[in-house]
Amino acid sequence: MRKVTLLLAFAAYTLFPTFFCFGQTTVGDSLFDDNTVHSIYMTFPQGNYWSLLVSNKAYDDANDSSTYIPAGVVFDGQSLDSVGIQFKGNSSYYNYPGNKKPFTLSFNEYVSGQKMYGLKSLNLNNLYQDPSFMREKMFLDFCNAQGIPAPRANYVRLYINGDYWGLYIAVERIQKSFLKDRFGDNEGNLFKGDGPGASCADLRYHGTINSYYNCYTLKTNETANDWTDLINLTAQINNMSASQFMDSVEAVLNTNSFISAWAAYNIFVDFDSYPYRFIHNYYLYHDTVSDKFQWIVWDASTAFGMDVPMTVSQIENISVLYLSPPATARPLADKMLNDSIYKDTYLQYVCRFANNYFLPVVLNPKIDDLRNRVQSWVYADSLKMYSDQNFDQNINNTITIGNLDFPGLKSFIANRSASILAELGTLGYTNCPLAVGLADQGKGGKLGIMVSPNPSSGQVSMRISGKQLDVVDLQVFDIHGRLVLQSKLENEISNIELKQPVGVYFVRLQQGSELATQKIIIR
Repeated sequence: MRKVTLLLAFAAYTLFPTFFCFGQTTVGDSLFDDNTVHSIYMTFPQGNYWSLLVSNKAYDDANDSSTYIPAGVVFDGQSLDSVGIQFKGNSSYYNYPGNKKPFTLSFNEYVSGQKMYGLKSLNLNNLYQDPSFMREKMFLDFCNAQGIPAPRANYVRLYINGDYWGLYIAVERIQKSFLKDRFGDNEGNLFKGDGPGASCADLRYHGTINSYYNCYTLKTNETANDWTDLINLTAQINNMSASQFMDSVEAVLNTNSFISAWAAYNIFVDFDSYPYRFIHNYYLYHDTVSDKFQWIVWDASTAFGMDVPMTVSQIENISVLYLSPPATARPLADKMLNDSIYKDTYLQYVCRFANNYFLPVVLNPKIDDLRNRVQSWVYADSLKMYSDQNFDQNINNTITIGNLDFPGLKSFIANRSASILAELGTLGYTNCPLAVGLADQGKGGKLGIMVSPNPSSGQVSMRISGKQLDVVDLQVFDIHGRLVLQSKLENEISNIELKQPVGVYFVRLQQGSELATQKIIIR
């Protein structure tokens, strides 16, 4: 057991919470935060618009390398001139049996400054290989509700030259507006874990900079083209001893942003993701405020156990500690599972999600609500990949179409929940409460907090920013959500002794409605 003294000093220091914060009003709120099925009408003046879209489609457009063509767009009754339209996607484009292809809309491609709902661009996903129409929407809603950095999504009905083209899901793109809203900063480097050879976006140390160009794509600050921060991140993950690993990674990565996403990937068996099959579908953003990378979820179309070469029973009962072999090809997750504190943190996230949110009683009403919202538009979608009967049946039960099994949403949740809770019980993780570190994720405000050094084995200095500080409530919670210290702070330096075992703790400051949370690691 270590004795840690917290020195709390009030200072004019701008800082953002550990995960991310939504401002009071964020771009896209009206599109993503309501219960409406939105409408988009595309009108192409070109008689050969379809062949133009096809010929402009890059073979692998994971990095937006297709070419746009202009079209008039009416979005929820608002007319926009010359919106850039292009096809997108790989499997969802090439393997979709029909003309309901996925699109990217660039509102400012030809008209500078033109936006819709504050957004410069938007993806329209065609719900490829999803009879339920809900897999990606459910997963992204879950991530956003839990403060996991991820795009938002909502349904739109698409019309092309007057014809109903089907029900799509509009997905927020990871661009500067997203970064500003989530992290309060958009000046840093944004890397996408999809390069020309995306299977190597494994966060292994590749040595020379040229080796990284094939694995990742730099999406911001392209002119500067400085990749040293990403190379350093992979060096800290791979080139340190086990005893140095935590200190090194904590200095360069907001580990909670990755661990919480990893827990969600596993629970929902979304295995087209970094810890699992194909080692891609993520972004890394170097937040210049915290000077750490943030993990951002991307492309959740395989949630609920799709595209996993196992039986439905195996999928629903897969271990929470599973990594696709070889685990060493996923060094961030692999090394964390071999570190007792990180492994405990991961299991705590899984436990909290499983005991509080990933439950039939919580998610089934959400499924019913979505079904009521979209059912008539699904039925009217003549270009959809599966039948009305497939849609109705797959909401509740597993169905088989051809040689593919599609786990039912409600049956998957029931069986997966039971399996996870049973395994957690054998591992000693039961009835995990919602700890403050999770509860406050996504709640932003003016109050800020910085702890350094962190991790620490001794004295910790805490800088606080925000309003004029009269009285601020201080609480410290352990990883299990248990309150271990409570105090009130006034406009003076306070010395507080925290006598607790090594592990992860969360410090929460509250003044009125303002909250700030920071993780402390005691080594």
